[in-house]
Amino acid sequence: MALTTLGRKMSVKQLWRYPVKSLQGEQLDSTELSDAIPGDRVWGIIDLETNLLLSAKRVPKLLEGHARIIGDHCIITIGRNEISSQEPNVDEKLSNWLGRDAMLIQPVSGETRSIEIEWDDGSVETPEDPNIFEFSTSPGWFFDSSSSLHLIGTATLDLLEKRVGKGSGDVRRFRPNIVAQTDEPFEENNWVDKDLLIGSTEIHVKKRTDRCIVITRAFDKYESSRATLRYLAENHDREAGISMNPVKAGLISVGDQIEIC
Repeated sequence: MALTTLGRKMSVKQLWRYPVKSLQGEQLDSTELSDAIPGDRVWGIIDLETNLLLSAKRVPKLLEGHARIIGDHCIITIGRNEISSQEPNVDEKLSNWLGRDAMLIQPVSGETRSIEIEWDDGSVETPEDPNIFEFSTSPGWFFDSSSSLHLIGTATLDLLEKRVGKGSGDVRRFRPNIVAQTDEPFEENNWVDKDLLIGSTEIHVKKRTDRCIVITRAFDKYESSRATLRYLAENHDREAGISMNPVKAGLISVGDQIEIC
């Protein structure tokens, strides 16, 4: 049976897709949904010296870039410059930008990629010994782990903005696929192990989302700050938003009602 929270109806406020892992993404009005949002994190940048998949966890500069999809390729915007994934010298341009030999890649079936990660409470600037995390990829899949969709509520973002400071609740800090219009901060935490009916899709809520060092990084006009991560560590088990997996393909659009099963 479909339920709403205390009789209220929730809806999709924003939809986001991030074509290149750790770069800023693009807003969508609607999207098909299969096992993920098509085009979401289907490109990544590797360091050719270490063969590690680069992430803003260790390379904050990535957050200065933006990516959007046009047709079957992506456009990466760095400052006022645009780079197409189809350009023959795309890797050279990315290498110059990042100051290291780099390559833009897509998933390969059965391939395992590794990234460096940092787990902390926001009190340490750069841990000396980051963990190495491995995950498998496949064609059309995405460069990420544990779940294929991330949702956060507007009331959660609003609370962080008020409690922690300006920019702390900026949606770009948390990089969700879905921003839900909510009334109560962290109410999405109560949706774990439930299914959400959105548009013609059905999505299973797997867990609350552990926040990492990425939400402390500088972006746009906001400087690097550990404040948001410290607040979440001290008050919300370092969690904000929920991680989800689709169970029924369909169409999802901004304005769609969200029902909880």
